[in-house]
Amino acid sequence: MKPWEMILAHRYEEAASMYQEKLRSQTEDSGLLSAHATAMLGLGRLEEALDGFIRANALASAQLKGETQPYLKTIGAILWLLRKHDESIQTFKMAVDGIADGSIKFADNAGGVSQGLLLWCAGVSTADEEVKNHSLRYLRNVAKKSRIKYWPGVLGLFLLGKKTNEEVIQEVCGTSDLDMGISRFSTDLLKRRGLVKALFYFAVRKRDEGDEQGCRATMAKCASLENPVLEEEWFLADAESKSR
Repeated sequence: MKPWEMILAHRYEEAASMYQEKLRSQTEDSGLLSAHATAMLGLGRLEEALDGFIRANALASAQLKGETQPYLKTIGAILWLLRKHDESIQTFKMAVDGIADGSIKFADNAGGVSQGLLLWCAGVSTADEEVKNHSLRYLRNVAKKSRIKYWPGVLGLFLLGKKTNEEVIQEVCGTSDLDMGISRFSTDLLKRRGLVKALFYFAVRKRDEGDEQGCRATMAKCASLENPVLEEEWFLADAESKSR
């Protein structure tokens, strides 16, 4: 089994050892650094994961003179998990502002919606209206572009009040029934990634509406799905569900 397959199977210790061995001779490989950092994140070794993603991001940025910083949102999420909320927010802001002004070329298929979603979550969870409004202004601009039709664009439209929960789940699972979607597709990695992301932002929307109990229940449902590894939102939901 290849080391990345081990990560997807949650065999993090074995994967980390294999990546560590590769890094002995390939110290400047940002892909290897990020993969090893992902294993550290899976193990809950947050400081080591953070260091790995920061190094990987710096290498990727240097290779293209700052035009790509692919790990900023992961760095921001780990900072949040470490309860360094101000640093986390600044990292998410750096990502959205860089995408907005064109200095950062890397974004998701929807043109950078993921970064805006995480900044919005941080604004809601810290009750910081300026941060929340900053994220919404950013998402409104992203939503004007044709790429918004691609995933996770529908989640940006959901936050802007242009899509319903049911429409989001329909796009993820081909059915508007959330429980049916979870029942059918919880073992499908790609659809599980979509479900995790959707449930997380459904939860934060409840928090934004003042329904903290509903938020926590939805966070728990999100975290109950098998960790799809590649979605920062699962780690955030898992931490939320264990925090009180």
